[in-house]
Order: sequence, then C-alpha cells, then structure tokens
Amino acid sequence: MLKVNETEAAVVKIIFDKYVKEGFGPQRTATFLNNNGYRARTGKMRHPASIRGILGNLTYTGVLRCGDARSEQIPELKIISTEQFEAAQHIREARSNENRKTPIVPLNTKGESLLAGNVYCGHCGARLTLTTNGRYRKLSCGLVDTTQCVRYVCYGKTRKQTQCDGPTGYTMHLLDEQVEQVIRNVFARMKGVSKSELVAKRYEEEITQRKEHYAAVNAAYTKAAGELADLKAEIIRSIRGESAFPKDVLAELIRENETKCLQLEADAEQAKNAMVETEAITKELQRQRDEILSFADLYDSAGIEAKKMVVSAMIRRVEVSRDYKLTIYFNFNLDQFLHGLDCGGTIQAGGV
Repeated sequence: MLKVNETEAAVVKIIFDKYVKEGFGPQRTATFLNNNGYRARTGKMRHPASIRGILGNLTYTGVLRCGDARSEQIPELKIISTEQFEAAQHIREARSNENRKTPIVPLNTKGESLLAGNVYCGHCGARLTLTTNGRYRKLSCGLVDTTQCVRYVCYGKTRKQTQCDGPTGYTMHLLDEQVEQVIRNVFARMKGVSKSELVAKRYEEEITQRKEHYAAVNAAYTKAAGELADLKAEIIRSIRGESAFPKDVLAELIRENETKCLQLEADAEQAKNAMVETEAITKELQRQRDEILSFADLYDSAGIEAKKMVVSAMIRRVEVSRDYKLTIYFNFNLDQFLHGLDCGGTIQAGGV
C-alpha cells in the first residue's frame, strides 16, 4: 500500500513552485530549502542533484513507473498537477546547454530587472546585458550618496563586435516600466473581450481561410484530373493513328500529370482535414486566453521572480531603439485583441 508523506509532499510542492513560478534553479532552490530548515530525509543538507531528480520524477503526478511501463494516474498519490510537471520539463529543456543561446525562459530570475535574456538592441540586433554603475558623492550635509544606476547595455557596441549606431545603453527602470505598461495593457484588453466573442471572431477567420484554401487546391486537382483524362484519351487516338502527338510524348505528359494529380490529391486531403479541425482551433484560442488571464491574476501581487517568469512566458523578444522605442514579439498570437492597443511601442504578435 502506498500513501503520500504529507511532510515531504509539502517540500516537493515548494520545489516545483519555486522552479516553475519563480524561476529558481536547482542550486538556488537547494539553498532556499536549507536556509529555511527543510533538510533531506537523512537530516543532511539538500543537494542540487536531488532537486533535479525531484523535478524530473513523474511519480509526483500520481503516475507509477517500472522501466518503460506507466500506470494510470492514481489521484490519491498525486502531489502536483500534470500541467505543473510539464511546465517544469519545458523549463528544464529550455535551460539545457543546446538551448541556452536562444532562451525562451530566464536562465535565472535573480536581480531586479524585469527582462532576462530576451532584450536586444534595435539598431544592431545584439543582446542587451545588465551593468551596474555605482555613484559615490559626498553631499553638503556630510552624507555619501551611493545611488546605483542599473542599465541594459548593448553587448555588441561595448565589446566592439558590431557597427552599432544606437545608444550604448538604456536605464533599467525606464525600460522595465514601459514593458510593464505593455503587459498591463494586454491584460486589460484581454479582460475586456469575452471568451465567446473572441472564439467567434477567430473561428470565422480561420475557417474562412481554410475553406478558401481547400477550394483552391480542390479546383486545381479537378483541373489536373481533367487534363490527365484528356491525355489518356489522346493515347487511344494515337494508337488508332488519329492523333498528331507521338506516343512517347503523350506517355511522358501522362507521367508528369499523374505525379501532379497525386500531389494535388494529397494537398486537397490535407486542406480538407485542416478545414474540419475547428474544435482544436477554438480550444487552443480559449487556452491562450485563459493562460494570459491567469498571468493577469498573478502579476500585480507577484514578486520580481514570478514577474520575470510571466514576462518570459508572454514575450519572446524585445527590441529597444533610440528614445526607448520598443518592438515586442509575443509568444501568443494576439492579433485579435491587440488591434488598436495604445501601449507605447510597436507590437508584433507572433506564435512560437
């Protein structure tokens, strides 16, 4: 008989929450647990390797494993949701060495900057990195001003790797405030669009496009099939000596048209299948809307770590140019509800 150890289950939930919601890595999670008195079963300090093992263990979703075999989900053994486990695997994959050059989640969520690894120079395309400049100034009252200025700077320009004609850097809090305003405007627009209205608009657009595509491909197939039938009829006339075309020429034309017909027939079948996938389209659109609204509910009360994870989940790339002009590429297809949105920057809505 198996049952959940509630004390250890609470630690597992903390580990997944820190990893998925706040972007903690294994080392940082282990340090957090150790500093807060959460020791391993043996009483020893937590180790990052054990954190990695927990994050990849399917058993915490209530699914038992034996080799390649998997059980059905057992509700009474479930500690975390399947969705949270899958989110953790997505983050692990995104942070792997082969994906570090094109991060889609923050490699870490330390520091006070909102953007991490997804902000680029709009002039030369180089990544912007954070730098801190300290200012030590003795005031007339005798105190010392130690204000620090944190900036996003163009790595290509500072390292002389690109011919960048833009500014060297941008003040962190000014850029972050603009991005936050964009995010909040997206949330406001999403809350103002009902699910039924959104789905109806998107359904109509998608199905119209797919019907038109199917009609065009099907018409091309019908035309090609007619031409093939005419060529086969011409072969018969050639055998009878009634055609002006040589048999070898007709045979080559028939082979070419048969290949064309097969391809068009496959294209028409594919277009037809796409045309009838309306249920999947509406479900995906609803999922995107619900996910963004869940981010909206979390955002204002979240700490900087969770805000970084939300921004990274929503935004694939931010390009900043002179005078803080922004171009933002989203991970969601937001065309339906960003039209006319006044957000202080150019919005490019693109799917992943």
